Amino acid sequence: MRRILLFILTILIPATVHAQSCGTADLIDDLSAAERAQLDALIAPHPYPNGNLWRATKPGSTVTVVGTIHIPDPRLAQIVEQVRPALNDADLLILEASSDDQAGIQTLTTTEPGMFFITEGPTLIDLLSQDEWARVSDRLAAIGVPAFFAAKFQPWYLSLTLAIPPCAMSALQSGQHGLDRQLEAIAIANNTPIGTLDNVEALLRLFSDEPMEKQLAGLRITLETQASGDATTSTLIESYFDGRVRESWEFGRILIEKADIENGADLFDEVNQTLLLDRNRDWEPNIVKMVEGKDAVIAVGAAHLSGETGVLRALERAGYALSPL
Repeated sequence: MRRILLFILTILIPATVHAQSCGTADLIDDLSAAERAQLDALIAPHPYPNGNLWRATKPGSTVTVVGTIHIPDPRLAQIVEQVRPALNDADLLILEASSDDQAGIQTLTTTEPGMFFITEGPTLIDLLSQDEWARVSDRLAAIGVPAFFAAKFQPWYLSLTLAIPPCAMSALQSGQHGLDRQLEAIAIANNTPIGTLDNVEALLRLFSDEPMEKQLAGLRITLETQASGDATTSTLIESYFDGRVRESWEFGRILIEKADIENGADLFDEVNQTLLLDRNRDWEPNIVKMVEGKDAVIAVGAAHLSGETGVLRALERAGYALSPL
């Protein structure tokens, strides 16, 4: 099933895709002066807002921190080569989730289909308005997913499906990999131990256990904020390779505001809390324990690097000195 929607879009963090297919448009460039000022104000309170590659050092331990994207882009080759020497010498690679976790999700789709699919009662054809379902059907057709099949997706799962823009599909279908999996392959070849930070099943249950109405509200946000399709994805790509990691995350708030979605800001805050802040806080003690006395590489979604709860601040609190690479 599209490799379980690209391993649940590598654990639900907004991903970017193949730049040569998706173009180089940057919707942030089109913001009005007032919107640009608003975005700057959203970014300002967060430490380490820029940069995807860092080194953290303290006596007895050197940690290379890599902000990742989860879908292929040819420019990732340069980052892989930058990280390879540190990974070759590392005692440990730390990821959000490993490729082994993908098999666990595959099992869940068969043992607990209700997490992913509507198994009884009305389907999304009935739960959405005619206009909404028509828009969903058009988007699904563009990425080659049969609408009759997706009608039985849980709304949170359909939201992830619709978050894959048409320009991504060729990369996904050809078996290309994002930065996480490329670094994991090097670690496996080197027999380097791999540690993970997420309990993937528990994380997915946070979404699958949401009431239907809240899931539908999230689906409607996806319909509105992904309306620009490839351009939205291209904006995330350009922000990533420019190192504007906090900017691309906070831009989501601007998109929701521009779409004028009821309770959109509150829903974004909930996602921010669940996907970013809570996970970062859960990760911090584990990261500190895992890297103690080791040379390690940490490769997690770029959005997790910045902020008071971010990985960089966590290492700083643990006594590491940080420098950008």
